[in-house]
Amino acid sequence: MSDVKDGIKKGAKVAGKIIKWVIIAIVVIIVAVCAYSCYTCTSVTKAVVDATADSSIVKDAVRSATGGEDKSKMASEAIAVTSIALYNAYEENALRADNTYKGKFVRVTGIVKGIDQDLLTKKPYVKLLTTWKGSSGSEYEADYVYVYFKDSEHNKIADLDIGKNITIVGLCEGKGVSSVNIKDSFFE
Repeated sequence: MSDVKDGIKKGAKVAGKIIKWVIIAIVVIIVAVCAYSCYTCTSVTKAVVDATADSSIVKDAVRSATGGEDKSKMASEAIAVTSIALYNAYEENALRADNTYKGKFVRVTGIVKGIDQDLLTKKPYVKLLTTWKGSSGSEYEADYVYVYFKDSEHNKIADLDIGKNITIVGLCEGKGVSSVNIKDSFFE
């Protein structure tokens, strides 16, 4: 009988050692999985940040969260152009116009042709007159340069009249479906 008891004791010791090593192995695996997950998460986060650093969505969010660009910085960097010249640059060669104006600050002078607000965002905008020359050499009124303003300019927009000549500074977004768009604008 004592052989059976000794066998049970040895079996219990062996089982205890096996359980101990199994638990250690499980803990090591869990730690390794957690470490790998942290590494992967950090790598993915870094990749997302790197990929979106130049994104216009991110820049817009930062601009919105910080109240926009510094007006004096915008004005000092702005490219001076009339609404007619800006629109015609896009009509003649949109790629060249994008290289010159898109993503850059512009100082646009033009005649107010309309004052309204965007249906979706409710942001006010002003349409500036543009023209283009037909094949006969005659000038025609074309689509417009749409100027979207900072919220702080709301009262000034409300005081505008059609036909008034204005100068604004804003960020050129390039040409949309039918108009050249400028955002984050203010009156100079």
